[in-house]
Amino acid sequence: MIVTVAELLSKADKTPEYWTEVLIKQHGSIFVTAYNQISEVLFPSYDYLPQHFKMFFLYMGAFPPYIDIHPILINSLSSAEGFVEPIGEESFADLSNECWKKLSRRYHLVLEIANYKFPVSSYRVHSCLQHLCKKETSRIKFMHVLESCDDVIRDQRRLCVHWNSLFCFKQVCDSIKSDCASTVRSLLCFGPCHSYPVPILDMGLKLLRVLDAAYVRFYHIPIEILKLVCLQYLALTCNGDLPPSISNLFHLQFLIIGRHMNIKKRGVQSYMPVQIWDMQELEHIQIWGRDLPTPNTDATLDKLIILVGVSASSCTREVLKRIPNLKVLRIEVELKPYDDEDETNSLSCLSYISQLQNLDRLEYHVVNPEMKYEFNTIPLSMFPSSLKELHLSGLGYPWKYMNDIGSLLPNLGMLVLRCYAFRGLEWEITLGSFLKLTTLIIEDTDLVQWRPQRGSFPDLRTLSMEHCYKLQQLEWPYDHSWITTIELVECNPLAVACANQLRDKFSFKLMVDTSF
Repeated sequence: MIVTVAELLSKADKTPEYWTEVLIKQHGSIFVTAYNQISEVLFPSYDYLPQHFKMFFLYMGAFPPYIDIHPILINSLSSAEGFVEPIGEESFADLSNECWKKLSRRYHLVLEIANYKFPVSSYRVHSCLQHLCKKETSRIKFMHVLESCDDVIRDQRRLCVHWNSLFCFKQVCDSIKSDCASTVRSLLCFGPCHSYPVPILDMGLKLLRVLDAAYVRFYHIPIEILKLVCLQYLALTCNGDLPPSISNLFHLQFLIIGRHMNIKKRGVQSYMPVQIWDMQELEHIQIWGRDLPTPNTDATLDKLIILVGVSASSCTREVLKRIPNLKVLRIEVELKPYDDEDETNSLSCLSYISQLQNLDRLEYHVVNPEMKYEFNTIPLSMFPSSLKELHLSGLGYPWKYMNDIGSLLPNLGMLVLRCYAFRGLEWEITLGSFLKLTTLIIEDTDLVQWRPQRGSFPDLRTLSMEHCYKLQQLEWPYDHSWITTIELVECNPLAVACANQLRDKFSFKLMVDTSF
């Protein structure tokens, strides 16, 4: 790419105005010409791919350049698009993750970005390959990325925008209405967050299957959406309540509703409509600040595997027994200054979580925690033995309860403790705790000493501590010589000195950030 751009620049009339244009318009004509030349060289690598790999790879062109794409997002969209069908007991996520790994490791067309703080890698496409994706997808009418009012979009099947404000131009809306409204099945708005509504639903797109408008703000759920009966994926940002007629979208598999503002009425609990239990195809619900109501019938959501953004009020026995196959659950508890019993009351429901025998990942976050609370017990029964990941924040419990949790979760591989999830000057890990744990992340705590005993954390590979300003001592038994990474971010210099001494003994990778 560098050589090609340099060659084109060497032949140009290099006036000051020309250099200014090259500097400012980094995606101007000089770079487009270079991308087009390089695409001819790269095209055989794409053309060699099996057909289902081509669809996954071309879909990367929908995303803005220079960003890391999380596999949960791309897997959800790919599933709703119907790119491949899982065979036997293999889930779509497993099949999709395998495709991404092969695109990265065998075909070298995407960059796999591993982060030990996340159990799965994210992915990125080089700008040259992304240009190839955008060019090829538009040519074969697989997808078109709208970039100007003059784009030719006739008979396109998928539309994507990196600047949501394009829909504010009447010329763009009229062009979509006349040229591809009857053929478009997906609309992806991946531009920067837009503060005001844009008319993305005024273009006659009646057969949409995928609508991702999470970066567009709505004041209420548009009534036009409730008429899109073919929708399988819906992502919006809206503070308004879901209407009961949401159940008209009976094909919906992914329902994601974010909030642009957090406003709650005192003493009012916000629930999704009870009709949500009629939507039998739902696999993923991510709705911040709204809870699942108790159903009036014997309805179940057997396909639901991800539930994110609810409070502990959604974790009653009647609700949880109707979502038996849940694998991911994230609970948000917001303490209110006018009700000191909120946290205690919310914990009373959590013992029923143990009914979820397929649960792999549990997140329990207390928003705006107040450390004045003192609790005598933690509901250990809330943790099913199937858990592989546990994320906790804002609980403020003593460290001694952490050892009890470790002995109850034999399959736990990742533990994340943030924002005073536990507190106290010392965490002395007992023998036999966390036998399969490979990653431990601790952020924002008053911990002074961290001392694992021999026989605890036998498989630990990565330890990360961030914003632990009081941390002074790290001890490490001699039978833990296989640890590979210790990261200290904005921690006490005494802890950094202690880690350096341990590195001399065990030769692990030490990453230190003392920017504070």
